[in-house]
Amino acid sequence: MARKKVTTRLKLRAIGGLHRAAMIFITVALLGPQSHAIADEWPSRPVTVIVPYAAGGNSDIMGRLLADGLTKQLKQSFIVENRGGVGGAAGTEYVARAPKDGYTLLCATTAQLSIVPLVQTVRYDPATSFEPVSLFGSNANIIAISDKVPATSLKEFIAYAKANPGKLNYGSGGIGTVTHLAGAFFANKAGLDITHVPFRGGSQMVAELSGGHIEMYVGSTSELLSMGNGAGIKLLAVTSPKRLPSVPDLPAVAELVPGYEIGTWNGLLAPVGLPKEIIAQLERAAIAAAKDPETQEKMAKLGIEARGTTSEEFKKVIADEAAMYREVVAAAGITKQ
Repeated sequence: MARKKVTTRLKLRAIGGLHRAAMIFITVALLGPQSHAIADEWPSRPVTVIVPYAAGGNSDIMGRLLADGLTKQLKQSFIVENRGGVGGAAGTEYVARAPKDGYTLLCATTAQLSIVPLVQTVRYDPATSFEPVSLFGSNANIIAISDKVPATSLKEFIAYAKANPGKLNYGSGGIGTVTHLAGAFFANKAGLDITHVPFRGGSQMVAELSGGHIEMYVGSTSELLSMGNGAGIKLLAVTSPKRLPSVPDLPAVAELVPGYEIGTWNGLLAPVGLPKEIIAQLERAAIAAAKDPETQEKMAKLGIEARGTTSEEFKKVIADEAAMYREVVAAAGITKQ
C-alpha cells in the first residue's frame, strides 16, 4: 500500500512538472508573436523623448534635432519633453521607470550615465537600467576667460595663473557638472591654484564671465562659439584631442597640457527590456538622422560632431569613459552625496 502511494505521488509530481513545462511553453509561444506584433506596429502614436534639462540649453537643442530626425525617418511624431532637476537625474529616473513599449525614450548626456552617479545617489543604475541605442553627437568644450585677464593665449593664461596662485576663479553650472569637472581637471593637469565658483546654469555663468566677475569658464561649444571673442570674453582653446574644423585657429588644450581631454555627448537610450526589434528600428533611424546633411550642417555650426553610432559602439563609449570620469571626479575633490 505504501509503495502504491509513493508511486502515485511520483506520477502526480511528474504530471505536475509536465503541466508547468507545458504552461511555460504556451506562455512563450503566446508572448513571442505578441512581442513581434508590438514591434511591427511601433510607432503607431507619438513618441516622447525626455531631455533631462530645462529648455534652451545645448542638450535641449540636441534633443530637438534628434527628435526631428527620428520623426523624419520613422514617419511618426517624436516630441521633446523637458524634465530637468537633480543634475538630470530626475528625468533619467523617469525614463528608467517608464513602460518598456518604445513610447518613452531618453536623450541623455555624458552626465547622467558617467558623472551624476559618481557624485550623488540616484535611483537608477547607469549600467543596467538602459539600453544605449545610438550616440547622436559629441562636442568639445572651450576654455574661455574674461577679457580683464591680461592674457591672449592659453600659454599666457597658465603663466598668469601660476604667477597669481589662489587669486583667480573659474565658474561652472554647479558642483559635479561637466563644466565644473572640466575646469577642475584642467587646473589639476596644468598645476594651477584657482578657485571654483558654482552657479545655477551656464547662461548665468557666461554673464558673470563677460562681466569680469570670474576669470575662467570651460563651457560647451554651442554656448561660446556664438559669442566668439568679444562681449568681454576671450576664447583660448578647445578640450578635444585635436583642433575643431569649425574653429581651426583655437588650439587643443592637449597641445600644451598633455593628457587633458574632456567633452560631452548626447545620445538616445531606451528603458532596458524594450523589444530588440524596436531597438533595431531606433538604431537605424538615429544613425540616418545623424547622417542627414541638413542636420550635420546645423550641428557643425554649433561645434558639434555628428556621430550616429551603432548600439554596440555607444556601449563601448560609455564603458571607456567611466574610468576617466572617476579620475576627474577625484581631481575635483567631490565626495558622493
